[in-house]
Amino acid sequence: MIVSTRSLWRATSQPIADLQQKIKDAQLEASTGRMTDLGTKLGAKTSLSIDLRNVVDLGTVAIEQNGLAASELQVSQNSLTNLMDIAHSFVSTLIGARNATNGQALVKDAAKNALASLQTILNTTQNGKALFAGINSSTSPISDYTSTPTSAAKTAVDAAFATQFGTSQTGAGVSSITSTQMESFLDGPFANLFTQANWSSTWSTASTQNSKVRIDDHLKVDAATNANEDAFRDMARAFTMVLDLGTGSLNQAAFEKLVDKATTVASSAASKVGDIAGQLGNTQKLLSDQKTRLEQRNDILMQGLEGLEGVNQAEVATRVNTLTTQLEASYSLTVRINKLSLLNYL
Repeated sequence: MIVSTRSLWRATSQPIADLQQKIKDAQLEASTGRMTDLGTKLGAKTSLSIDLRNVVDLGTVAIEQNGLAASELQVSQNSLTNLMDIAHSFVSTLIGARNATNGQALVKDAAKNALASLQTILNTTQNGKALFAGINSSTSPISDYTSTPTSAAKTAVDAAFATQFGTSQTGAGVSSITSTQMESFLDGPFANLFTQANWSSTWSTASTQNSKVRIDDHLKVDAATNANEDAFRDMARAFTMVLDLGTGSLNQAAFEKLVDKATTVASSAASKVGDIAGQLGNTQKLLSDQKTRLEQRNDILMQGLEGLEGVNQAEVATRVNTLTTQLEASYSLTVRINKLSLLNYL
């Protein structure tokens, strides 16, 4: 039988490739702590391993998604707290300015600032999502009342005022509006501007349907509130009536009626905002409890996976060393074979 040095070299190359792959697999096991060929090593238990890992992965995704919802809820809660503070401060200004010499100027400035803050807060975004827009979260929900050109909301207020009193808010006839006339307007045509239907056609593009978050397979809850809630409409109504119903030119009786109504509406709005904060707080608690449950379940499942797929790190390290030694010996043998030549014996 004729044996060439080339055939000897080929005979050693495959064992070297096998050793290299075994070392690669062993090093991967050492770094991940998991078997590399689950199907071969686990046999019938492979499906159990796959099922457990799928449940863990789904739990991890749920934790991440609900973590985003929890973050958005916290921003919403901070916004609601700011709105309550704004409303309470506004009410304090109204009470203090009701009989003050420069009371009308004070409350008008306060209303302007409060309305601007309300609009800004209701247009709050988090990660590009408008938090108070309901499911229409890609668009800021509230238009600017004082914008140029004139907003739909202000146009509606101007028209209602002119229809009721026969003059504009800056007209000479404002000073002759009686307290009874002012009360009738505030409780009738003006209040009607802030019904859900009129609010959605002039002020807000928000959806009344809130985004949801899944707590478990059987429960989904609101993950946010929206700018169409009574609380926010009432707050806008209180600020707008003080800002833009002739304040600065009203007689004292009509001014006091305006202030009293705004005080009542703003106080009620602040209370309603508190109720919304409480509802969102319940959702935050549900999310927190769910996060704890999912993390505990994943920990238990991971322990099971480690029992199925885990490797003995000390054994793997010994195997890597043994395989490396064998590979080095194969390299040495290959080099010696490559040096074989008939010329060495002539």
